[in-house]
Amino acid sequence: MWEFEADYFTFCNCDWGCPCNFNARPTQGDCHGVGAWRIRKGTFDGTKLDGVVFAAAYFFPGLIEQGHGIARFYIDRKASPAQRRAIEAICSGKIGGGIFEIFANLAEKIYPFMAADIDLDIAGPRAALRIPDIMEAECDSLSYPDGMIIKPTFTLPHGIEFKTALATNTKTWWIRDGEMLANHKNVYGIVSQVRFTQDGCVG
Repeated sequence: MWEFEADYFTFCNCDWGCPCNFNARPTQGDCHGVGAWRIRKGTFDGTKLDGVVFAAAYFFPGLIEQGHGIARFYIDRKASPAQRRAIEAICSGKIGGGIFEIFANLAEKIYPFMAADIDLDIAGPRAALRIPDIMEAECDSLSYPDGMIIKPTFTLPHGIEFKTALATNTKTWWIRDGEMLANHKNVYGIVSQVRFTQDGCVG
């Protein structure tokens, strides 16, 4: 049994809003996506996960549901060996978890689990992620051309990734990891607070 509550930052190569949230085709026809979690509190078979930071990167050549993806999971090297084993088990998708299970099964190539220095700052609408030499991302508020700040939110009761989130503009993000190579500007992002169990996203 496991569960965690976390602050969450995700971004991809789609236009703001990301059509995939509404069962539509991704903006560019393919998917470059990253999610990052900072666990506020959580447990995995008796191991406390409080404070653990981890991230996942996924690339799909077409519609996500068509599979053939590439993925890697990262955990902050400050996590204990027991915490690393717990997060690796969750990310494997072999013990449920909704999006973790679905995406792991859709990826045909998963690079080895990686411990790295991860800097993750989430203070919605601003968020930033940095894994040195591998990826960086930064988001801020959406705004109209005249500079007026807007704060649209998503409410997806059946969402597998989040239930409610604040839409943001990911001003810039890049990744260089194996075959996952990308550099995007002014694309989709969200920040949220999420709760997961082996049954998936439950809050």
